Amino acid sequence: MATPPPQKRRRRRSLLDLDDDLIPEILLRLSPYKPECLIRCSVVCKPWRHLLTDPGFLRRYREFHGAPPVLGVLLDLDLEHPQDYFVARFFRTTSFRPRAIDHGGCYTRDARHGRVLFSNVTGDEGEHDLLVWNPITGERWELLMPVIPGMQWNVTVLCAAAAREGGGGCDHLGCHRGPFLVAFVNSNGDGTTCAYVYSSEAAAWSDAACAEHPNGIPDMDMEPCTLVGNRIYGLAAESKTIVEYDLGCQKLAFIDRPSAYNGRGVLMPATGGGLGFAGVQGSCLYLWSRETGGPDRNAAWMQSKVWELNTLPGRVPGKKPTTAGFAEGLGIIFVKTDAGIFAINIKSGRVKKMSSRSTYKYTVIPYMGFYTPDHATG
Repeated sequence: MATPPPQKRRRRRSLLDLDDDLIPEILLRLSPYKPECLIRCSVVCKPWRHLLTDPGFLRRYREFHGAPPVLGVLLDLDLEHPQDYFVARFFRTTSFRPRAIDHGGCYTRDARHGRVLFSNVTGDEGEHDLLVWNPITGERWELLMPVIPGMQWNVTVLCAAAAREGGGGCDHLGCHRGPFLVAFVNSNGDGTTCAYVYSSEAAAWSDAACAEHPNGIPDMDMEPCTLVGNRIYGLAAESKTIVEYDLGCQKLAFIDRPSAYNGRGVLMPATGGGLGFAGVQGSCLYLWSRETGGPDRNAAWMQSKVWELNTLPGRVPGKKPTTAGFAEGLGIIFVKTDAGIFAINIKSGRVKKMSSRSTYKYTVIPYMGFYTPDHATG
């Protein structure tokens, strides 16, 4: 019996066989929420390594995906160690792992434009320092506060270009290595609120910009601020107002919170522009929006959306949830419940459980950025 001729094995095509013009288009579409994919592709061959570390391609990659992904969240935890009785911890939500996970003796105050801002108790009780940290590069900057504050103060970090109207032409997608600003706002016992701005380029704080609160003392809430255009907004808890600081004009102003709400809330950029506010009443999450920059501090707030939170998985009806943070640019609100931390996308309505931990202090502060092969080592 004749032996049949051997069948030819079909050669499987790989990405290496594709046209050179197609490879960048395919790699461009790899998810920024899975940075390990780009890292692995960068070690396939030298041409791919050159492509994935090329500034032009990386600029296209960031622009293609838009808002930076949430690489992790920072929570403030209580520990039982006498030297570090509290710690700011980085919890990963992707494969990205910063060089430092814990920052002992620190409270997380803000994270924006690729940097994290801590307040650091380094000496005697009441002595505070500020620490700016870049999780991707590991760089750290230690700052002294411009004044010795009381208990009412707030602080935020941002790209230096944000001080100019419209962001100064920066899209804030990859500016974590550029100059930065730290804005510090505090109130004192005579009803005066003052703002100072630290510039990393000048390595100095600006002179104070001060204003008298029209309704008494605006005790600053130490929740994270939000940035809308070139204006910073922070909550003044006791007086039920919002403090606005215009970085361009270096002026302070005060506006009212939504009159229909009287509890804890978070500030955020509104979906259609302007300032937004989110808070929980009963078992529902309410969203409001307001136009910014107008002369009327009593401009109307418009209620935009309502979510029923009792439908969240694992929730125990009757135990009140609270707002715990917001991811700028992504439209994600973090809500703390007895079942853990949930992320709610206000555009799509999608809900994702971030953590089962519910015994953390203060707020959830997301760290957002693109982790690409030009930053990876080893």
